[in-house]
Amino acid sequence: MKDKWRTDSIVCDYTEKPFCYLSGSVINLDVHHIMNGPLRKWADKNGLWVYLNHDIHMALHQTTEGQAWARTLKQEAQRAYEKTHSREDWMKKVKKNYL
Repeated sequence: MKDKWRTDSIVCDYTEKPFCYLSGSVINLDVHHIMNGPLRKWADKNGLWVYLNHDIHMALHQTTEGQAWARTLKQEAQRAYEKTHSREDWMKKVKKNYL
């Protein structure tokens, strides 16, 4: 990880230090964009990302258990987004309600 880390996630507060959102680990971190595909840039712009340990990040994309965690992260992203936006705004962009 670079010396400077991001702090603009609306899902998790990273103002003190970066850490894996799922394990708490502080080593070998990746940025995980919670919304993927064509929504990735929108997710990044809107703070819908978290840090994940690299191994956890890869498992999230490659295993059945990881897919369950990915859905949980989407739910948490939607909750965070809807603190400052409406459900209608979410649905216009994402077109799927995870809650």
